[in-house]
Parts: sequence; C-alpha cells; structure tokens
Amino acid sequence: MATTYHPQFTVPSTRPIPAELILAEASRLRLPDWWAVEMLAEHRVLTTAQLTALGFATTTASATRRLAILARRGWIDRLWNTGAAGTADTSWCRGPIGAQLTPLGEDRDVTPAQVYRARDRLREHPGLPGLLRANDFFVDLATQALTEPGSDLRTWWSPRTCRYVTGARHAAWHGEYIHDRDRHAFWYQPDTDDFRPADRVHGYRRLAEQTGLATLLFHAADPQREQELRRYLERRNTRHLTVVTSNAEHGRAADPVWQPIGETHRLALTDLPHTPEQWPPDTVTFKEVRPRAPHPIYDPERPGDESVADGEYHYPPRP
Repeated sequence: MATTYHPQFTVPSTRPIPAELILAEASRLRLPDWWAVEMLAEHRVLTTAQLTALGFATTTASATRRLAILARRGWIDRLWNTGAAGTADTSWCRGPIGAQLTPLGEDRDVTPAQVYRARDRLREHPGLPGLLRANDFFVDLATQALTEPGSDLRTWWSPRTCRYVTGARHAAWHGEYIHDRDRHAFWYQPDTDDFRPADRVHGYRRLAEQTGLATLLFHAADPQREQELRRYLERRNTRHLTVVTSNAEHGRAADPVWQPIGETHRLALTDLPHTPEQWPPDTVTFKEVRPRAPHPIYDPERPGDESVADGEYHYPPRP
C-alpha cells in the first residue's frame, strides 16, 4: 500500500510540529473532535461507522464530512479504505497533530515522520485482526447500551491502559457494563492466530487474585474455534475464575451468548458476576487511567459516570 503524507508538513518531516501550529489547530476543534482523537489514541483504529455509532455525529454523512476535515488538518489519518475515499467504511488512526496533543508517554514531541511510520506498521501488524475484533465487540456492546434504558458501557480499556493494572505483556482488554444499577466488569480476550490459552488463563488467575476481578470472556472467531477452545479450557485449572466463551457468529455481545466452562447453557453478560467492591484496585487511580480511556459513548448531556447505574439518566435522553 502506498504511503501518503499530510501536505501541510515537510515530507517526511523529522522535526516536531511547531508549537504555534499546534495551538492554532487546537482552537479549531470541537468537543466531539477531541473525543474522537482521544478514542483513536486509546484504541488505535476505528471506522467512520463505529465513531458515528458511539455518538460522534448524528448521521454517517455528517461524521464523514467532519472526519475528512480532521484528516486534512492532520488530527487524524486514514489507515485504509475499502471503498471510495471518505465513505463509511474508512478506518482512521491518529495523525501527526492528534498524536502530538494526545501523548501516551512514549510519543511526546513526536514528529510527523514517526507518526506515519507507526501508521504503516499498524497496517501490517500481525495483531491487527485481534484488535479489530476487540473494537467490533466493544462498539457492539456500546450500541446495545444505547438502546436499552438503564444500560451503559461505562468502561472500555485498551491493552495499553490495562497494563496500568495488569503489568502483562500480552494484550488484554477490560470493560464494565451497567444494567439496572448493577455493574458487570470483565476481562476480554479475542481470538488471534498466535493465541495460546494456557498462557492467558494462568495470567488471569494471578490477576484475579491481585484485583478481585475474576470474570474472563473468551471470544472465538467462529463456532469451530470456540469448541476447540472449550475443549482446551476444560482441561485447565480455571478455579477462582468465571470463564465463559462465545463466538462472532452466535449473537450480540450483551445477549445470552456466553457459555461457562463446564456448562451447557449460555448466559447474558448481565447474568455474569457483579463487579467486586474493590474494583478498581487501590494500586490504580483514575488519575492514571482516565486520560487514556475516554468514556466510550460521546454524550455531552451525560451528567456523570455513576448516573446510569443510579437510575438517574438513560440513553437516549428522555424528552
């Protein structure tokens, strides 16, 4: 795939973007724009359709127009297109200015050349299919929450943010779903070509002892992979863990699609254990994780994180 660059920068520029340009660009952004760039910083790649579903814009057409403007200004960049440029199936990542204003520790004073190299590496990264499946899962969960009163996807952490809790090298995702004032937190593990369940189960068992969060969702790519995974997990020690499996063809994320290890029935996500009182653990503060994990549903009318759980607010807003 041919490498493309933003025309506003020297190609490929190895110098940081001037501060005056950054400040001038920052003044142009709206609140949804900041949220979209922060979401791309957290989750690396999202499509126009996904951002629209999460609240970035009211229609795909308006989202397409605004994202194209952000791309022209260097805030975001096209990772690829499967159709005509600017259509709903465009995938986006951070651009040079977006990377400069959403630093993740490792990319302060980043140059445009570094951002473009990171974009091109992401296109070819072997972990990209698992990342895309994970993002699809959480977007689906969020869109279900938007249609069910008293529900919310309160938390969606990427592997980068999860490492503040897990310290693990392997990719792990974390989510917390609210329904009827109950909180259901979980670790999420998508199916990948290099997936080794033995390594992951051992790590999650240790993680459950450290944090108290012991619910683990394995999401297989298809029914055959799920059955292979279940046969493997049923021979492993999953004590002290609630391990459930599903597959991409079985149904939507919050529906009764999760089958516990050792059982024949399937449960809804809200039938799984409630979030422990000690979550998040004392070793992790919201000051550390929140700047890296924006709320996954953009809604400027949302009064507070616990408002849905307390029954004070519902998606969509009541008339």
